[in-house]
Amino acid sequence: MFTDGVFAIAITLLVLDLPVPSSGSLPDVLMEKWPSFVAYLAAFLTIAGIWVHHHTVFERVARVEPAIVLLNLLLLLGVSLLPWPTALVAESIQNEAAHWNGIVACGLFALAALVVMISWSAMTALLSRRPHLLRRPHDAVWMRRSSIEAAVAGIPVLIAFATSFVNPVISLALYGAIPVYFLFSTSRRRPRSPVGPSGSGIHD
Repeated sequence: MFTDGVFAIAITLLVLDLPVPSSGSLPDVLMEKWPSFVAYLAAFLTIAGIWVHHHTVFERVARVEPAIVLLNLLLLLGVSLLPWPTALVAESIQNEAAHWNGIVACGLFALAALVVMISWSAMTALLSRRPHLLRRPHDAVWMRRSSIEAAVAGIPVLIAFATSFVNPVISLALYGAIPVYFLFSTSRRRPRSPVGPSGSGIHD
C-alpha cells in the first residue's frame, strides 16, 4: 500500500504543473506552453513504466529482507523527486534565453532517473542472488535480466543529459522514450498465469 501510494501521489503531482491560462487566447497560450505538456508526458511515462515493472518484480517475491526494503525506499526517493525536475525542465525550455537553466534542469531529471535505475538494478540483482526470497527459484534468472536492463537503461539517461547541452527539447524527448522500452519489456515477459497474492507487503 505504501509504495503504491507514493506512485499515485507522484503521478498526480505532475498535473499540478500544467498551465491554466487566466487571460488571452486559450489556444495561443496552450501552444506557447507546449513544453509543459511534453515534460508531463515524459514524466508520466517514466513513473508509469516504473510502477508497472515494480508490480511485475514483486509478483515473483515471496518475502523481503531489510536490504530489499531499503533499496525499495531509495527507488521511491527517485520517483517522488521526478515531478520537481519535470517542472524545471518545462520552465527552462520556455525561457530560451536561459540555456544553462535547461542544462541544469535536465541534469536534475537525469539524477532522479539514475537514482531509480541504480536502486532498481541493485534490488533485482540482490533478489537474483537470494532465490529463497522468491516464489520460484528459477525466477532468479528473470531478476538477473531485469537488473542488467535497469543498469543498461542508465546509458541513454546519460546520453539524454549530454544532449541537453545542445538542445534541452531533444533531451526531454529522449527521456520520454526510455520508459517506453521498459513498458514493452515488462509486458513481453509477464507471467502467463497468476502466481497468487504477494506476501511481500511492499506493493499491495
